[in-house]
Amino acid sequence: MAGKSLVPVFKGNQRKGHEFLFWEHFGAKAIRQGNWKLVKLDGKSDWELYDLATDRTELNNLAGEYPEKVSQLAKLWEEKAREFQAMPAP
Repeated sequence: MAGKSLVPVFKGNQRKGHEFLFWEHFGAKAIRQGNWKLVKLDGKSDWELYDLATDRTELNNLAGEYPEKVSQLAKLWEEKAREFQAMPAP
């Protein structure tokens, strides 16, 4: 199973975090890497990009300003979704 153990944290130690987190839920999908979060609400929506360091409430979609970041994170989401069989239902 993919993931990292929380045992070191429970014992009061630190551990290195994940390189990225990704998920799919009822056709919505997202990936977070560092402060960047890429979100797609459904199969018809465009990807939305947020910088959580400056926009924690996800009000300012930066996809138009950072198309290369959108492409990079979308590609990573697709690769990992195939690898972990997390593709959304049709």
